Amino acid sequence: MQSRGIGVNRSSSLLLPLRSPHRKIPFSSITSIRGSSRSSSRHAAMAAGKDSINLLVVANPATPELCVLQKLPPGVNIVATGQTLAELSQQLSDEQWGSIDVMLNCGVGKNAGKREDVQEFWGRLTGLQWLHSASAGLEHLLFPELIDSPVVLSNAKGVYSHSLAEYALTCCSWFAKDFPRLLAAKAARSWAPYDVEELRGKTLGVVGYGDIGRATAVLAKAFRMKVVALRRNTTLAEADKGVVEKIYAPDQITELMSVSDYVVASTPYTPATDKLVSAAAIAAMKPNGVFINVGRGKCVDEEALIDALQNKRIRGAGLDVFATEPLPADSALWGLPNVFMSPHNADRTKEFQFESMELFVQNVERYMSGQELMNVCDKRSGY
Repeated sequence: MQSRGIGVNRSSSLLLPLRSPHRKIPFSSITSIRGSSRSSSRHAAMAAGKDSINLLVVANPATPELCVLQKLPPGVNIVATGQTLAELSQQLSDEQWGSIDVMLNCGVGKNAGKREDVQEFWGRLTGLQWLHSASAGLEHLLFPELIDSPVVLSNAKGVYSHSLAEYALTCCSWFAKDFPRLLAAKAARSWAPYDVEELRGKTLGVVGYGDIGRATAVLAKAFRMKVVALRRNTTLAEADKGVVEKIYAPDQITELMSVSDYVVASTPYTPATDKLVSAAAIAAMKPNGVFINVGRGKCVDEEALIDALQNKRIRGAGLDVFATEPLPADSALWGLPNVFMSPHNADRTKEFQFESMELFVQNVERYMSGQELMNVCDKRSGY
């Protein structure tokens, strides 16, 4: 059955909503990693390339960004699209399940393929070689059978970095210029000039120097801030010279927090980063320090952060992510005047999911031509 406004991908069986072509973007911050570095036998088997592949799309069929898949190269057969075993089993025979080479897990919120659903039909994907997540974070997708399998996993790292970097610097400016004071004066119709702070010369500490962290650091340099960063690998690439002045190891987080005027956390959530920003790290912050989180809420000791904010031991916080989401109505964070917060949407631009699909299309082209995949993840590390 075909409904109004639906078109058929020239190289697949999937019905896709029509939309004007989305721009193809350069993925300068996206990494290309050799399969051998991830110890994947299936990745090595990809090297010869393929003339055709069977693709399973795990998403709500009405997801708008699926229109980008019309750009997939010839030879891609989208065998089914849906979110649950029940939906997909109506479209696939046992033989077709076993013939699937590639799976795309895409969408956010109600459009996403959920971990428990993927887990339920995982055993049927006996021929699967590559799974791509259209999100950057993997904690919502990883499960033991996937981690232990030889299936290559890639993600959308790099697509969301710039919007999150802009948000982080917006938070810095919010406190530097004391925007709450401006808004209060406007509401009171009060003309009351006051001194404001410059970001120039201030130290920005980045906790988690990946794509988001680096994008934030580069933007901070435009404000002439000094940037220091924390990362697991303390060897700084040549290209980063002139951006970050010092790299700290994870066990030096209290030192980084103590020298920073603004701290931006941009780490993914893994067992190793659980409450990485600990009570001790928060206690080490400057009294006028500002903590900003655009990574994951569980990477921070939220109770310790709330305590520091309530007792004004730090200046404030800018938070896009929280330990529990949606943030409970009884959370103290709602009522704190020194907290700038948003509902985990700092990266949800009009373009971000479309750009994520563009990345997948580029990766499929690489896969079929035997090139290295971009953004191959370490499943055991969780990113």
